[in-house]
Amino acid sequence: MTQTYIVTGATSFIGKHLTCDLLEKGNIVYAVCRSKTKAREKLGEHAGLTLIEAQLEDYDRLASLIVKADVFIHLAWEGTGHGGRDMKEVQQSNIRYSEEAMRQAHQMGCRLFVEAGSQAEYGTCLETITEETPCNPFSEYGKAKLSVCRHGFEQSQQWDMKYLHLRIFSLFGEDDHPWTLVMSAIDRMLKNEAIALSSCTQNWNFLYIADAVKQIELLCQYALQEPTFRHEVFNIASDDTRQLRDFVESMYRLTGSKSQLQYGAASQQNIVSLQPDISKLQRAIHFVSSITFEEVVKIIIENNQQMTKE
Repeated sequence: MTQTYIVTGATSFIGKHLTCDLLEKGNIVYAVCRSKTKAREKLGEHAGLTLIEAQLEDYDRLASLIVKADVFIHLAWEGTGHGGRDMKEVQQSNIRYSEEAMRQAHQMGCRLFVEAGSQAEYGTCLETITEETPCNPFSEYGKAKLSVCRHGFEQSQQWDMKYLHLRIFSLFGEDDHPWTLVMSAIDRMLKNEAIALSSCTQNWNFLYIADAVKQIELLCQYALQEPTFRHEVFNIASDDTRQLRDFVESMYRLTGSKSQLQYGAASQQNIVSLQPDISKLQRAIHFVSSITFEEVVKIIIENNQQMTKE
């Protein structure tokens, strides 16, 4: 069934994949972006795509630009990098923008508002993390994400609009940012360069971007179709949790690298251990993932080697 979606942050890593997949499935998508030119480069041309150029501070006019939609997926967020995550003023602004986005969704008659939360809401947790695990975020980023979750629950009741909060864990894929652990490690391994790492003894969980997109789309349909659904939190993660060092060693083997892996050379202020429970997700949508970490790493290696040849 064709739906009309609004996606903010449509040119982000997850936004780009989600927007394109929704369009390929015949949906109508209003992609809210900072620059139409850059968005067109990333998203291409699609019959069902409408680009809406708006900064975060312009979200109070979205309802005047989009008459009606079924689902509003809010992905846009400032200060997601390491430098911005503890900038309180930036994160407080994000809270205001998110609250405004939800207000605009209500004015447009959206049936469902979807918020991109984060595993950072849980803070330091060395045990298995369920959606019921107490949240104790240590970063301003995590605190802000938790704040919008609580606001979403409250407004969902007041406005009779369904609310879905996604606590997203560690996503990766072949077109991810070059500074991420997976992309930078593979690049250095293929060049046989030394790699400074943390101890890598904590648990970690990687989810392929295409599988994350499918989880989100299926959760949207679940929320729309389930009569008793009002507001819920779901962990967005895979069922492959291992010690982080195991993922590093797997990349090392697949690249055939001679790099020196310098465990413990990179300092860690707050040790984050990711061990998500996804049983609630599985019960709702009966899907987790369709490709393994190693299969994606092979794709990244092939792409990297192809680019080197060119």
